[in-house]
Amino acid sequence: MKRLKTFFARRGAVPAACYILAVAVWLVLSLAHAGSDALAKAQGRMTEQIIPVQSWQLVGLEPAEEQATAESALTLTTTNGDPQMILEDVSGQVVRTLSYTVTFDGDAREMCLYYTTKVGEDYSQDRRVFPQNLGNGQYLYTLPRTSIAALRLDPCSPDENKTVDLTFAPATLTLNAASTLPAWWQYLVPTWYQTFCLILYPALCASAVSLIRSFFAKKEPKKL
Repeated sequence: MKRLKTFFARRGAVPAACYILAVAVWLVLSLAHAGSDALAKAQGRMTEQIIPVQSWQLVGLEPAEEQATAESALTLTTTNGDPQMILEDVSGQVVRTLSYTVTFDGDAREMCLYYTTKVGEDYSQDRRVFPQNLGNGQYLYTLPRTSIAALRLDPCSPDENKTVDLTFAPATLTLNAASTLPAWWQYLVPTWYQTFCLILYPALCASAVSLIRSFFAKKEPKKL
């Protein structure tokens, strides 16, 4: 106890302790996430799944032409202003990413992926992610670390009274593509947002602790 008092009496000790604690907690969580994913892979709950476009429930979309083979490209045409592709039940799986390749004939505008965490739950703007454009028509959605029950992809948002043609080549969407999942060491590399949090929140915590200590120090009776 005496050593702790001596340590915290030093200038800058409180901020240093807050940053050390934050980094330690982040490392523990990162290792826990890596272990959780490794276990899910070992149990067969987190595997790469290639799902044909026509295996999704298509809403406001219809094939522009008959697909020659399962591997060939497929063009869909929007029939309303809110096209959707729905995968009803993925509750038995661990879903981390969704990826596909598509080109647009028209203005795609907003693209997003909605998810639910319970079977039968309504889709909400609070539970959606936006894609990372990898170039050459490749898009990647990274889902949060939570249970996923169903997925709804809004592949584009056409202007009023206009249509958009979407050509998927190949005509598949992939869950948990191996190339999109992190290697073991990448779990230990913070994202830009995580880096921001690791800088900001320990500083706020240190400021709060310093203010509280200062307040109680003023309340202590002076020794005669």
